[in-house]
Amino acid sequence: MLITHTPPPQAEVATLANLTPRAKLWMRDPRRTPVCVTALSKDTASFTVEVLDFEDKGTQWTFPVWQSDKFLCDTEMPTLPKASQEALQTASHRLNQPLHVPTDATQRANTKAQLTKLTAQAHAWLTNAGHLRAAAQSLETFSAFTDPDALSAWLTHHDVQHIESDVATQYVSNPHAGETIKAHRLALADLGLCPFEGRILRDTTEITGNKSLPHRKRHILTRLAFLRAAFALLGMSHVPLYRVIYSDTALTPPRPNGFTSATFGQEVALRFLKAGQAKRHAALYWQHVPVTRLFMTHLETPQMRGLYDEREALLLSAPQGPLF
Repeated sequence: MLITHTPPPQAEVATLANLTPRAKLWMRDPRRTPVCVTALSKDTASFTVEVLDFEDKGTQWTFPVWQSDKFLCDTEMPTLPKASQEALQTASHRLNQPLHVPTDATQRANTKAQLTKLTAQAHAWLTNAGHLRAAAQSLETFSAFTDPDALSAWLTHHDVQHIESDVATQYVSNPHAGETIKAHRLALADLGLCPFEGRILRDTTEITGNKSLPHRKRHILTRLAFLRAAFALLGMSHVPLYRVIYSDTALTPPRPNGFTSATFGQEVALRFLKAGQAKRHAALYWQHVPVTRLFMTHLETPQMRGLYDEREALLLSAPQGPLF
């Protein structure tokens, strides 16, 4: 298949009817990422695409059919048969339903107590493993971050390493594709850490078996505890982070999405800001963020390095925060 980054002149915003197998689409992002439709599912009202270029080339992303408007299509391509369109529309009406899960103060207090206990355990775990602060220790050279076994051994001890791999891989590739991250957001709400605002879970396999909510909650807690203990060993309570947002519509305060992405790198933020200048509105924020909000960073997460070297920090959302 010929890969072109520029959609044809007759390209228009895609609709459900344009989601034909093997159809070429272009994401409506600044670089017009080319993709190819590989599968449709009436059970989950979704379509899957394969990325054809850039760092995610070969990756499969899944979206609900009502998000077909995230893509451009060639209007001269064939459309789905009417029966298939109707079946997907029926599934869409069934599954495109809002869901709000508020946080519970009692559960939040219980979670705080669990985190205090787990953080103490992680502190002892790291200390006993020899991950001690040296003179003039930097984040990038701290052994708890540079030793790939430090985090994996801790998560394996708590039987959540399989979830770590799934969540980290999915988040750095495309957190909005599939429902892995949505399931984790539901677990955050269940822990009382952040309310959930969104749509019901289309793919219930994301909360069954070894990916059930109890497993996901344990992953969240043990990961938070690991980073809190590691930064405590470094004597750090806050880290300076940057965040860039841009949109064609007016910028709004953060929504309770469970997770918020930021970066440790000013140069990364400036690159994002430059990319955002194609939009009508853009802003760069900077603030000192408490380490208690750190869920995942490039320091200890191999999936966030290499192709995705953006010095990223994934935070627990704080919708009432001043900036992000």
